[in-house]
Amino acid sequence: MSAAMASAAFLPAPAAAAATRRHRRQLVVAAGQGFASKPAKAAGGSGKKQPKLARYLEKEGAAPGQQGAAAAAPADGWVEMPDVDADKTFLSKPIKPLILATGRAVCLFKVNDRIYASDANSTAYKYPLADASILSVKGAPAVEVPLDGTVYDLATGKVLSWCPKNNLTRKILGGLKDKTEPVDLPVYPVEVRGTKVFVKFV
Repeated sequence: MSAAMASAAFLPAPAAAAATRRHRRQLVVAAGQGFASKPAKAAGGSGKKQPKLARYLEKEGAAPGQQGAAAAAPADGWVEMPDVDADKTFLSKPIKPLILATGRAVCLFKVNDRIYASDANSTAYKYPLADASILSVKGAPAVEVPLDGTVYDLATGKVLSWCPKNNLTRKILGGLKDKTEPVDLPVYPVEVRGTKVFVKFV
């Protein structure tokens, strides 16, 4: 029994409890080498703090047999879209939303025999493009956001119509965007290899 605990035995109950708690805190601090103590330098290391990204990559990719974040990226930059078949996926609906392993959300659009890829949400109000309508504007494929009516060119991502005020809801939403410059939709190159679909995020 420590001196602090022995003396606590002769104190009134509240004071004894406080002394016991103080003693336990001292033990925890000693075991953890104190609050705000610096970790010991690793053998052969400089002791300098690594940048967060370097630590992350080392943690993810250093262990043999593990595929880290850096190793997962294809060398040519093309990323295969999971569970997408160029012939079968778009039979029931021409739009396919996806969330990739990296957390990136994208939408694929099939118009005639060509597939287009863009970010999954519109730029005006971040509305999901999975519910959008595919149009033809002057012979070029385009996509219309059902919420605010914004229309984007699918090939270039350029805004063709920015928050038109053509119904009551859109008058309100369009009014909120009156002083906002139109923001193009990020679109990405698509390549079909056999029936597999690849997107290059640039």
